Amino acid sequence: MSGQHTFVPGGDPAGDAGNLRDAFGCFTTGVTVVTTLDGERPVGFTANSFTSVSLDPPLALVSIGLNASCLPALQTSGRFVVNVLHVDQEAVARQFTRKDGDRFEGLETQVWDTGVPALSGCMANFECETHHSFDAGDHRVFVGRILRVFHDADHEPLVYLRGGYRRVHTDAPSDEVGHGTPAGGRAL
Repeated sequence: MSGQHTFVPGGDPAGDAGNLRDAFGCFTTGVTVVTTLDGERPVGFTANSFTSVSLDPPLALVSIGLNASCLPALQTSGRFVVNVLHVDQEAVARQFTRKDGDRFEGLETQVWDTGVPALSGCMANFECETHHSFDAGDHRVFVGRILRVFHDADHEPLVYLRGGYRRVHTDAPSDEVGHGTPAGGRAL
């Protein structure tokens, strides 16, 4: 059976959702944990819907399902931290998908200017204040103005592909990243 499939969304909502999920799953994403505050109580969730938006001003976005338990806190708080996980933090990603219990149990955090906990030991942390939010289909998109950043390139990222956590296998030494290319661009 071929893995190729073409469809036109709109005919079968249940089938469309599954087909779209499968198609979106072909795109490799990083894995993050978004943390915020519910009053004084820290809350967070695992997300792979994170991307840069702008360098000037520094903006990034995350999205969260409209039915997610953390949505009211994220909306009310107006501030959040995006914690980019490395390959050895798959258990952290899974911990923040749990329905019950303290998702922060056993984890070290740091508190920066906004008071939102940043997870220690991540590849990167982006402390943000909500710049803009809007509904898009069954999700709410939060564009955050980046206030503070930590990053540690000495790790390999945890990625998500086709419904599962994966490892990135890189052939190029990490010190080649960011060097000029023959076309005048920069290698990513």
